[in-house]
Amino acid sequence: MSDMQQTTERSVIRPKQMTKEELQKSVDRLSHQEPKQTDTKPPEKTATITKEQLEHRIKHLYDESLARRAKEREEIAKQMDAAVQKGATLTATTLSKDERQTMVRRLYDESLQRKEHNFNELYNRETAPSKAPSKKLKPAEQQEVTSRLYKEGMEREREKHIALYQKFVEDRRPPPAQRTPEELAASCDKMFHGEGVTQA
Repeated sequence: MSDMQQTTERSVIRPKQMTKEELQKSVDRLSHQEPKQTDTKPPEKTATITKEQLEHRIKHLYDESLARRAKEREEIAKQMDAAVQKGATLTATTLSKDERQTMVRRLYDESLQRKEHNFNELYNRETAPSKAPSKKLKPAEQQEVTSRLYKEGMEREREKHIALYQKFVEDRRPPPAQRTPEELAASCDKMFHGEGVTQA
């Protein structure tokens, strides 16, 4: 054998021979190796709204409505003025400016008191804890429900306001003059004979 062949044989690295115990340990280590964990995103939580957030949102809605109510008050006051003038023409009853302003203020204050009372009842009913578990609404759904309930309450109060004013106007009208049967018969005879009728 040449020197080159001997050098090549010496340079070859032979694999280490493992004993039976070392081989068993290697098998046990591989069999008990924990599986590689994959990163998984946690399920998205549905946004819920707390009682404090709901109270703040409803209060914010109520505050925003003050400007709209002021505008409605102005519109109702114009309608009242027109109705009063029309009623005055029919009944020959005239209200002074101060009387109209007092009437409008009284009706408006009563309307505000009723609105606040109804709003508090509505809020307490909607936020009261229920015995049965109720489905939690998302913020957008909660805002939609709150807006709908508020608009319905405002519409009911507006109808009550108009009805109250109509009753007030009707109560101010003087009762029609009561005529005796003789006076009615005399008036009928005059109309039958054309008396008292203006001819063009």
